[in-house]
Amino acid sequence: MQTRNPLILVGICLSLVAIAIYMIGFVYIDVDQTEDEPFQISLETVNEIEPLPAKDRYGYEKGVYEYEEHRVKRNESLYVILRRYDISPQQIYQIQQESSDIANLNRIVPGQRYRIYFKDDKAVSFVWHPEITRFVTVDWADDYKISNGSIPTRFVTKEASGIIRSSLYESIVGKGHSPYLGAELAAVFAWQVDFFALRDGDHFKVIYEERYAGDQFVGLGDVKAAEFQHRGETHRAFFFDHDERRGYFDNEGNSLEKELLKAPFRYSQRISSSFSKNRFHPILRENRPHYGTDYAAPTGTPILSVGEGIVTEARRRGGNGNIVQIRHNGSYRTAYLHLNGFAPGIRKGVQVEQGQVIGYVGETGLATGPHLCYRMYVNNRPINSVAADLPASESLDETLMPDLQRVINRFRGLLDELQLVEKVAGLEESAGNSQIAL
Repeated sequence: MQTRNPLILVGICLSLVAIAIYMIGFVYIDVDQTEDEPFQISLETVNEIEPLPAKDRYGYEKGVYEYEEHRVKRNESLYVILRRYDISPQQIYQIQQESSDIANLNRIVPGQRYRIYFKDDKAVSFVWHPEITRFVTVDWADDYKISNGSIPTRFVTKEASGIIRSSLYESIVGKGHSPYLGAELAAVFAWQVDFFALRDGDHFKVIYEERYAGDQFVGLGDVKAAEFQHRGETHRAFFFDHDERRGYFDNEGNSLEKELLKAPFRYSQRISSSFSKNRFHPILRENRPHYGTDYAAPTGTPILSVGEGIVTEARRRGGNGNIVQIRHNGSYRTAYLHLNGFAPGIRKGVQVEQGQVIGYVGETGLATGPHLCYRMYVNNRPINSVAADLPASESLDETLMPDLQRVINRFRGLLDELQLVEKVAGLEESAGNSQIAL
């Protein structure tokens, strides 16, 4: 075994020691300090970073810009508002031209909020809120800059419960909840509960979201889970939101929505006139809305109810001819016009099933030939039945049931914990059974 030279080993050791001393000195010695005064890191030795100027929600620097905030008054327009701040007609015209592809500033309506920003006492910008969470900024300080913006919103989970005594609306609003919550509950249980025949003692529990922009309430979010007891029967709904399916389901994964037929016939019929907000009427010879879909079919062709419901009208009525109207739930209503006649037993107040014959194609009233004018309404608003995204009644796919079960497990206990006890004059209320209004 070869022996290393001791002098070489000593040299290597001395070199390593020198390197170590040099590195220690590099860490502690500063060019402005002596070897006896090592550099100490402290808050005083750290250079402070200047903070960015504070800006408001619209991006304007506080302290540099001042502003006035107002609401649009009756008969006010962009022109009227800006002229008040000495903006010339030429500038206003240019603003309208520059913004034409970004925002329609001609749609300013009373009640909407706006701000006028000033710099050095001169108006330089206009911020308009067409909606609470959406705004348009028009800046003309240096050049014309128009942009759309939005205010971030946050969701707050709320809960409500109550025993219905006079109406669902009063039960909700009387406890300080949003009046829109009643409509949301009615939409969730539209196919299970007859909200036109609520009874004293029916009750509800609901977990839902409210949406806020800052501290301002801007509307409801989703109803996450709800319970409604009607005439002794308890219904529960859980909101499920997945890439493949979205809607309300019960504990077993059954959809709370019921399917509506796409058209009121057993077989496909030709559409002779479509839904339109401005159609030329062939008899009245004028343009007017046509809030229905006309199906050309031979006289006597059976007409079907698109869903189960209650007949609210079955009679001859003016230009509509023989008409049948059916209320399917608190949201959906359908109408069938120009019938040749009614099916046996069809009259106001009777219950009909989906697919049941309610009448026959005719040309009564203002009609140029045998056809059916079929109309659909959602919350009393006419919609195009052909293009409508109708509810589906399919149960949830088995592969998605574990995901739904996690939702149910999360909210079922919260619903159970909601209290329903209400006391009047120190006494617990007892449930009655009289019918009340919605």
